[in-house]
Amino acid sequence: MPPSADEIDHALDVLDRLAWYLRDPILVTDAQPLLAKVLNEEWGVPMILGALLRNTAHLIEMHALGPWPVEIRHIIARLRAAAPEVTDCHDLHWDIHRLGGLPFDSILPSGFRASAGEP
Repeated sequence: MPPSADEIDHALDVLDRLAWYLRDPILVTDAQPLLAKVLNEEWGVPMILGALLRNTAHLIEMHALGPWPVEIRHIIARLRAAAPEVTDCHDLHWDIHRLGGLPFDSILPSGFRASAGEP
């Protein structure tokens, strides 16, 4: 059974909240475990998004009536080209893990507040 539109909205909302959370004055040590999950090299966002793009291209291939118009071929090609680019971001997982061994401030800066792009 596929996820509902509401479930997808919830997942996107969670990622959006995380993105905004990272703009707040937080400690790197607080963000690291969250980012490690999101960027996991096997089942994190890059891998899931890459699979989603590849599977969408396959779905279109299987159901598009032939002969395929140029638009269909371009859409499939773009989905297939984007998939490995997104999936290659799985290497970021190791960068996030390496943060654990690096020195960071353990005190939040006072008066700091991210401002660009806030709603």
